[in-house]
Amino acid sequence: MKNIRIFIVDDHPIVRRGLVNFISSRKGYTVCGEASDANTAIARINSCNPDVAIVDLSLGQIGGFELIKNITKRYSQVHILILTMHNEIEYLDRAFDAGAKGYVLKTEREEHIFDAIDTIIKGKKYISNAMKDAMIEKILMEETEKKIPPEETLSEREKEILELIAKGISTKNISSKLGISISTVGTYRERIKKKLNIANNSELVKYAILRCLQKVKTI
Repeated sequence: MKNIRIFIVDDHPIVRRGLVNFISSRKGYTVCGEASDANTAIARINSCNPDVAIVDLSLGQIGGFELIKNITKRYSQVHILILTMHNEIEYLDRAFDAGAKGYVLKTEREEHIFDAIDTIIKGKKYISNAMKDAMIEKILMEETEKKIPPEETLSEREKEILELIAKGISTKNISSKLGISISTVGTYRERIKKKLNIANNSELVKYAILRCLQKVKTI
């Protein structure tokens, strides 16, 4: 079986050197080139002809996402593996949308790099266990938030202000009644609208009045 040719893109020389030594020590894998920035990477990949490009997402002026798109466009045969410190799901989504096939965190064990390379070479996608855990945690949090009625997310002060709005009391009078500034009342109104997904003050008044009427009916 031929060696898997690997190209490394990372703006930290120490990281590149470590990856070169680590990957080259494993039979069946060869580092054919490296670069510290996107422009150099595009030029050198052409002569290196790698099977896999290991790319960091933080690369200075032309970032990793743009580099992924360029590699995918120019060298469609190259499988892209992201090796990064970014553990946010948003980064993973953007990387895969740009054309990456694998995603590994720099904080994980080095062996995950070979697992990822072997997986994406076969045409499959690879997401490290740490990122899978982060994805599951995000999904569970979103599901929990969906189960909580929006109004239950309001603080006691926000509920109090909502009731005063329902009674037709102006922002100025709410300010006087509660002993807070007009701007603070405005801030509370904006928070209430955001939590309840209400677009404007007119809809907020309607919501407050309907809420008040519903409370009266249940008494």
